[in-house]
Amino acid sequence: MTTINNVTSPNTNDKDLVELAGYHAYQKYNVKDKLQVNDKDFYVINTLYNTSSGLDAITVQNFETNEISVVFVGSQQLDKDWLETNTKLIGKVPPQQILDAKIYFQQMNNKYGEISSVSGNSLAGALTNAVAIENPQVKAVTLNPAILPHGMVDPTKEYANITNYYSQYDFLTGTEESLGLGARIPGNKFGINNGVPLFSMLGSNHTGYVKADENGEFKIEVGIKGQPGHGFIYIGADDHIVTSLWTGSPLYGGQTEKIVLNKENLLLLSNGIQDQVKGRITNVQNYLNNSVSIVLDESMQFSNRVTTLQQTFQMMFDETAGDPLFNGISNTGTLIKGCIDHLIALLDAAEAKCRILNSILNSKPAEIIEFIASINIDVESLFAPARDYLNQLKNDVDNLVNGAQNIIQTYIPELFKGGKDMFVDAVVGELNAHYSIVHKNKEAVYNQLTNYEKQVKDIATSMFNKDQNLGSSIHSGTSLADGVDAIQKTEIMNIEDSPYLLIGMKIKELQVNLAHQQFTSLVTTILQPIVDRIFQVALFVEAALSSIIIRVKAALNVGLYGNPVGLLISLFTDYEQEIKAAVNSALVPLEEIKTIAETVRIGAGSMSGNIPEMLQNFKPYIDTAIFEPGKFDDVRLYNISTLAILDEMELLFNDIIFQLSNEKANAIEATLEVSKNVLSNLQLLKEQVNRGTL
Repeated sequence: MTTINNVTSPNTNDKDLVELAGYHAYQKYNVKDKLQVNDKDFYVINTLYNTSSGLDAITVQNFETNEISVVFVGSQQLDKDWLETNTKLIGKVPPQQILDAKIYFQQMNNKYGEISSVSGNSLAGALTNAVAIENPQVKAVTLNPAILPHGMVDPTKEYANITNYYSQYDFLTGTEESLGLGARIPGNKFGINNGVPLFSMLGSNHTGYVKADENGEFKIEVGIKGQPGHGFIYIGADDHIVTSLWTGSPLYGGQTEKIVLNKENLLLLSNGIQDQVKGRITNVQNYLNNSVSIVLDESMQFSNRVTTLQQTFQMMFDETAGDPLFNGISNTGTLIKGCIDHLIALLDAAEAKCRILNSILNSKPAEIIEFIASINIDVESLFAPARDYLNQLKNDVDNLVNGAQNIIQTYIPELFKGGKDMFVDAVVGELNAHYSIVHKNKEAVYNQLTNYEKQVKDIATSMFNKDQNLGSSIHSGTSLADGVDAIQKTEIMNIEDSPYLLIGMKIKELQVNLAHQQFTSLVTTILQPIVDRIFQVALFVEAALSSIIIRVKAALNVGLYGNPVGLLISLFTDYEQEIKAAVNSALVPLEEIKTIAETVRIGAGSMSGNIPEMLQNFKPYIDTAIFEPGKFDDVRLYNISTLAILDEMELLFNDIIFQLSNEKANAIEATLEVSKNVLSNLQLLKEQVNRGTL
């Protein structure tokens, strides 16, 4: 990998905090350990592990600037992180880890002085944001954060101190946004192009990193060593945060502040072209060269993508509910089935308690009061509807599980039929012809950038010497007699367009659309009605429980002090306390059933409402699965990674053009002209590469 050097600044920045959160936080460092992040040294000055709530955190200090950062650790423990914390974020009550995170931050602040920044990934992103909303003076950076509990985020505040980076293929933030929970993540939200769309990479797409190799590089291996196209894709999240060539600030959320184009800043531009832009182009060259090798080898062996697509649908369908209770609903449904069995057991217990209450109401003293108050609980007629609804709910869940399994096991494999061999036969020639042009174009862009870099450096060296003649020198490439240095000749050129890969992409589009239409129809006709029934039956359960609760509470209306007979009984018995105790005892399981039934109803409602969007989001996975036959998919992965880099360079050159615009110096105007031409070529190259990713 060609090293992409950033603007040199010793201060701890967003890129550093993202790497600290997504990678180093999970490494279990000890106090005094030294870690290197983007060529900066950090020392661990405090650690917090194995707490009762599951909170883990480290505090690090920037060796050069002495800035102190608190880095929270994301989900690792099943019981404390997932069961006791993550599942509670959907509610209103903050889990203990959030409270402990605030305490730890304050302890570090008191111990070491002002904390400069906090960061975290996943659950730790939620902890970071919880701290930051109460400490606006602290810079907070998260990577793919979890949501905060309901009510913690004030929708009227901007939270300018918080920046959240969303990875392109992260499942958590994608699900949170699709469920309408994005407002519970405070601050700025910026998308970055790290990761690859593979099921096997769900974890690293979320954390932003894989295990670093011996050189400290974060990369995944593509292909088989020794075979054409074998190589690596570099996926470190912080490498995909695009920053200004001048200030190092992230280029998101609008244009950057205008700079003064003096000699120093032009040299920064020249160095940035050499280090950042050409470094990225070199990676583009490597990725595309590997793609060309695979196409030329024509080794288009299909691997079995059915299982991956089945698992992806299973995960996405489960997540439409937005509640852990529905996890596994498309597989065995063990969790929700067990929950319904628990509700039935609670109902049996409540019924037994109501019979006890009835026996008290119908005891001899109470019979006298009943003559006056007419209080009685018809247990059989009250509990029968609720029991019927719970049994119906269990049957509907069984039907949903069976329907989902039928789609997963029977129909998903049908989506693959007929397209694989035709795709290989139709597009290999087109790919070969297309890549021969793309190969020439990427080399031309690289050479243009080399000349552009030298031109800017020459201008900086001769900055503003006889500016009126400098523009002419740029175009002619000659030295001026009056002492102005020769300037690299302006390179204005247009790369070649490609007429290829158009028919092949049309075939692909038709195949993917047909598979998606068939799958949408299956889910809509088989699963959607069952989900809607579950919602309705859960609503009936709630209504039935409300009726029972009202009737049970009515027993409290037996007034022992409202008449002479009652007063006499109250003086010599404890029946009123017995009735109250029996009522309260019966209400406990009834209230629990109603609460859980409400959870089931809300989950089913979310599932029903989110199925259409889930189906639309599932389309890219169908696309990947159908056309992931061995090495051909490696071509697509290389193209996706190339496209991400070209997209980032487009962002860079838009900023360069913005900074060079409206300058009156002839030399700057000439450089602006070249910059626009480079951007145009990058955009065309990006479009050509994009054809291989559709």
